[in-house]
Amino acid sequence: MPIEAELKKILLQTVVSIVIVVGIVFGLAFFFREPLLGLSGMFVRLFGYGGLFFGMYLSDSLPAFIPPDAFLMLAVSGKMNPFYTILWMSIGSILGGSTAYAIGRYFIPRFHLGRQMVLHYEDKLLPYVRRYGFWAVVLAALTPIPYSWMAYTVGTFKMRYRLFFFGSLFRFARIGVYFYAMYVGWVTGV
Repeated sequence: MPIEAELKKILLQTVVSIVIVVGIVFGLAFFFREPLLGLSGMFVRLFGYGGLFFGMYLSDSLPAFIPPDAFLMLAVSGKMNPFYTILWMSIGSILGGSTAYAIGRYFIPRFHLGRQMVLHYEDKLLPYVRRYGFWAVVLAALTPIPYSWMAYTVGTFKMRYRLFFFGSLFRFARIGVYFYAMYVGWVTGV
């Protein structure tokens, strides 16, 4: 597939995922507002920004833990400060991705199960890494391409950490856009 067509497809998937997120948050706000306010209020009181940081760290270092958007939903419905929410969640995400990168680089190649795991996702992610290099990390940081799996993959295939880190900084933009998309869904779901 030509690069332009592939990028258009990824952009379309990103826009569709944002629209879906807004729709889901709208539905949650409309039908389950009170239970979510109770849950998010409890989360904010018990864990605060540290909970968002740690949740994102776990989410992006251990794939399939909890989707990162769940923590964004708690932050939005818990009326947490947007700046600090985006800051702490982005830092947690980047550190989680860095942990996944280190696992991919130093541990996965040593274990048969780890190699099998990477091979399972390699068919989906390796073409992005080969074709886009650094930009594959940027795409994973910004789009629905799984960021943690991309971190494992580029670690396993020994991308320079500095390139991975700079690409990961785009998590700030992704988390910011999704935060405000969820905010719009939450506010309009009244």
